[in-house]
Amino acid sequence: MSEQMPRHAFDDHVGELRLRLDAPTLPALFEEAARALAELSLDRATRPSEDPVEVVKLTAPDAPTLLVDWLNELVFLSETRKRVYTDVHVTSATETVLEAEVRGVYPEVVRTAVKAATLNELTLERGPHGYAATVVLDV
Repeated sequence: MSEQMPRHAFDDHVGELRLRLDAPTLPALFEEAARALAELSLDRATRPSEDPVEVVKLTAPDAPTLLVDWLNELVFLSETRKRVYTDVHVTSATETVLEAEVRGVYPEVVRTAVKAATLNELTLERGPHGYAATVVLDV
């Protein structure tokens, strides 16, 4: 299997955005999802957070639901702590459990406010070159 670099892309989707993700591993897929969310939200940071790294632990019945829960946790943390999480390291990820360390920056302006990741048109599949997922974001 050739090593694929994680990547993401956005498609407009009737008042929402469809996020497409590709990555060689499940942890890399979750990290790429966090990068995509930060890219949507962040125009420019005013200053980095000096707060300690936060540990996020999530469980879900399956990998697609875990992806939605992960994105929604980052949205919740961003809204409640007024940060955009640009420094994300997934320490472990299985089909049902995710553990990550996150640290945010203080945004000067939030470019696109993401309200939630949805279950609408949600897919997450493992293929010969890694993982691919699609998730619709309510913006």
